[in-house]
Amino acid sequence: MNEMQLSGSIKELFGVSIFRRNLILMIIVWSFCTFSFFVVPYYLDTIPGNLFLMSSATAVAEIIASIICLLATHKYDTRKTVAFFSFVSCVATIGIITLTACYKGTSQIPSALGYLVQYTGFVATFNFVYVLINELFPTIYLATAYGACNIVGRAVAISSPLVARVDPPYPMLILATYSAICSVLPLLLVKVK
Repeated sequence: MNEMQLSGSIKELFGVSIFRRNLILMIIVWSFCTFSFFVVPYYLDTIPGNLFLMSSATAVAEIIASIICLLATHKYDTRKTVAFFSFVSCVATIGIITLTACYKGTSQIPSALGYLVQYTGFVATFNFVYVLINELFPTIYLATAYGACNIVGRAVAISSPLVARVDPPYPMLILATYSAICSVLPLLLVKVK
């Protein structure tokens, strides 16, 4: 394929089966990242307790995720890294559901730690997705792939305030399911660079 003859359009991108597959899978993972990034803060506003503590936990999680990304980028297979942090999110979300159902104590520290781990997984996944997309498409298609992922991801993220307002534990169950799916999908991606 001669890149000088290509326009980088979505039609061309979908014309190549490996790029089409990568784009569809990336749109699903990217949508998970944007959805989870927004649903958790909305959800925290609906649960009883110290909102400041929970918000602080998610803020610290963003810092931790950024440091992890700085240290791990280009050291590991990015597909496996995205899958791993999606899995971390899934396990932490299941832990939060279990903790909420079983823990009868008054301290909110265990919940805050659960949200810290969960949100670290979400943000790290989102950060690594930005790195991963560069490995899946030739340069001519990068802007198109980013645009497609962003448009669909933002469309999915629009539902996050609605999902966050659903009765517990459904918002967390949706996050656990979505993160479990996204723990597998990155492993199906094919690098082209």
